[in-house]
Amino acid sequence: MKKKLVSCFLVMAMAVSTLAGCGAKNTNSSEASSVPAQEEALEFTGYPINTEQQLTLWTNQIKPSSTISNWKESPFHTGLAEKTGIDIDYTFPTSGTDEKQAFNLMLSNEELPDIIWYSFAADAESLLEDGIIRDLTDLLPKYAPNYWKFLQENPLYYKSMMTDSGKFFGFGFFREDLWQTAYAGPMVRKDWLDECGLPIPETIEDWEITLKAFKDKYDARLVFCNDGIMNPGLAGAFGAYGTSEMRLYIDEDGKVQLAQARDEWKNYISWLHKLNQEGLIDPDIVTIDGAGLKTKVTNDKCGITLYMMSTMDTFIQDAKANGSPAKWVGCPYPVMNKGDKPSAIFYEDPVVNTVAGISTNCPEEKVELALRWLDYPFSEEGFYYWSFGTEGDTYTMENGEAVFTDKITKNELGTGEAIKLYTGTYGWGLGVQALGMVRQKLNPEVVKAGDTWYEGNGDTCNWVYPNSVTMTPDEITESSTIYNAMSTYVKEMAIKFITGEESLDNWDNYINTLNDMGMEKMLEIRQAAYDRYLAR
Repeated sequence: MKKKLVSCFLVMAMAVSTLAGCGAKNTNSSEASSVPAQEEALEFTGYPINTEQQLTLWTNQIKPSSTISNWKESPFHTGLAEKTGIDIDYTFPTSGTDEKQAFNLMLSNEELPDIIWYSFAADAESLLEDGIIRDLTDLLPKYAPNYWKFLQENPLYYKSMMTDSGKFFGFGFFREDLWQTAYAGPMVRKDWLDECGLPIPETIEDWEITLKAFKDKYDARLVFCNDGIMNPGLAGAFGAYGTSEMRLYIDEDGKVQLAQARDEWKNYISWLHKLNQEGLIDPDIVTIDGAGLKTKVTNDKCGITLYMMSTMDTFIQDAKANGSPAKWVGCPYPVMNKGDKPSAIFYEDPVVNTVAGISTNCPEEKVELALRWLDYPFSEEGFYYWSFGTEGDTYTMENGEAVFTDKITKNELGTGEAIKLYTGTYGWGLGVQALGMVRQKLNPEVVKAGDTWYEGNGDTCNWVYPNSVTMTPDEITESSTIYNAMSTYVKEMAIKFITGEESLDNWDNYINTLNDMGMEKMLEIRQAAYDRYLAR
């Protein structure tokens, strides 16, 4: 089958991926979803499969540990081949390259790999229509029984892995517990609180008292990064849903709203402006990133912030290595009054946009093999292998729970690096990421922080605009043009409001500009797409 280039320069700002100049196969829908001929089907009796066939896979996921030269030396990758009996020839984007560009370049090649694993879920309908990935609707029940059973038992994931037209397009990554989706939140120097005679801050007033004390005694300020982790950040205390990065959310009536166009957001930004005027916010908020935050913490210029569990874990490890007395603990998301609940906390959609699909270039006689390989992480054995490695080597079962052995917990590379070396769901992967793996890879104090952030706030997460919402090509073209322009404007104005470069007295002008840019039309399109998602 010869591939022809198609004009599908689609940009979707809310999606992780963009399709710019992608290739399509001259393969119609019925051909792409056909079941392998009986004489070519595998005699599947379980894993490992007895086959000499090899599959090709392109992905930006499960990259081998940086402690080895390539995947051929990776215990996880080579072990996966032994467990499944299927040899995979992996291709990863070259280190340092733009992964979106690498993805688009791969799609434009004459021959596609058998399996494509990337953040394309939001664009699945277009990829199916363009003949790039196969429709798996008729294949999953027969050749991926573990995955199909998982989807049947989880209605949210079931409808998230299908398109608006009812087609199943790939294998996803999921988390065992929603606790794993709230992996960021506020953290504070407990040793400084003790020295200042202050309790763990709970309310906005507590935060102001803490910030002033830390500035006066340690010349330290509130440091936060203007990225997705700070969205919504501390906004929930004000009934808001975002900070500086543009954020869509679902209100209590099921309507799609722009967080930065609501009065609650104005009140939140007004508070941040007040803190900035009082010299309580670090002046580098416009440019600082995760590395800059770490530097501020190391130099005792920050005693309270909001960021990821892994970052807090690093703070604790660095303090121990440097002989610092710093003691970082998690603190609850602030509220206006004790007993209140925030309108929103940091929460990642439990359905990740990254998905593995089978390309139309995969020969019919290898389609079942690809399905069996992708189904393995959803088997009982596959679940444990992807999250814990090999039983008796990297983990043992104790009271029904998988527990890492000394090979992981006392590895000279460190626990985290060892887990990366021997497992596949340290970050994102395939199948279901085990809660036990995540909790074991973190410092106990960080686990406590995660409990603090999530406990009691699970029902505040219904505001998230789902990753699985999809739009038609025409909707993408119209909506993304508006969204991209608005996103730049919103972020610029948020910073200006906080720093005082722009007065909040000009709020009406700001809203009028958003309206002139097409806000209502963009929300209308996103609402229609969301309504279709609910109707699946």
